[in-house]
Amino acid sequence: MKKQRGLFAALTLLTAALACVIPGTQTASTIPPTPDTRLGTMVAETVSAAVELTALAVPTETPPPTPEPTITPTPEVSGAGSAITAQDDGSTLFVDERAGYQFKVPAGWLAVRINEQEYFDAFQLAVLANERLQASLQSIQNQDPNTFRLFVLDIDEEHIQNDIVTNVNLIWDPQTTISFDSEEGLQSLADELPAAVNGLTVSSVNIIIPLNGVPYGEIQSEISGLNTAGAPVTLYQKMTIFNLKTGTLIITFTTEGGFTATTLPLFDGMLESLLIVTE
Repeated sequence: MKKQRGLFAALTLLTAALACVIPGTQTASTIPPTPDTRLGTMVAETVSAAVELTALAVPTETPPPTPEPTITPTPEVSGAGSAITAQDDGSTLFVDERAGYQFKVPAGWLAVRINEQEYFDAFQLAVLANERLQASLQSIQNQDPNTFRLFVLDIDEEHIQNDIVTNVNLIWDPQTTISFDSEEGLQSLADELPAAVNGLTVSSVNIIIPLNGVPYGEIQSEISGLNTAGAPVTLYQKMTIFNLKTGTLIITFTTEGGFTATTLPLFDGMLESLLIVTE
């Protein structure tokens, strides 16, 4: 298991690519992270991707221009080592053979892997006439599918509150692990998040021990910014961190701050479906 000291210093080493994900995010260094600092960078990236999906505009003195999204006309096979299967009840089962876990997405949510067939097929859905959902899908196309394993969007248009699209993303890093023997390491990681993402405030840090007895980390936070109309809005975010046999899995849920009573139970149900391969 990696030592925690270097692991949780990662957010001082954010790359220029991360600044492009969240408008206004500043980078402390352009030096790539070392293996021992990867997890902090991964955590910052999952927060960034989640915010990008919602199109929250983080206030800055000089907002950078928003690039016009482009969509590749034909799918590219990623070879990411995963599979998506539609279930009879309308849910979707995601099996990540490479990382060693499976995750069930309920009906009413869209599960896509970057630039796989279901990603391109999604743009043909009637609900994708909604500009906010289109923008969310377009925002993820250039992410690395070897790291960003799955994106999940709540495609119920009635759930798009204040222009915010509720979403879940799954990130995997095969080179890191985290100790849950105490909250010290998890707290150190949480302490770095406000410096990585403008407007972010951590509200709680906990080690959760579920019925199966395998602990995981949970960081809850809020992010203040502006929606696409320029109105103030607050995001609620729950990040969960799991140790796999193959590294670390980070699952991050993001929704409009006043809408958690509706959407958070749905995410908690997804977490209950998570099955991690132990052998």
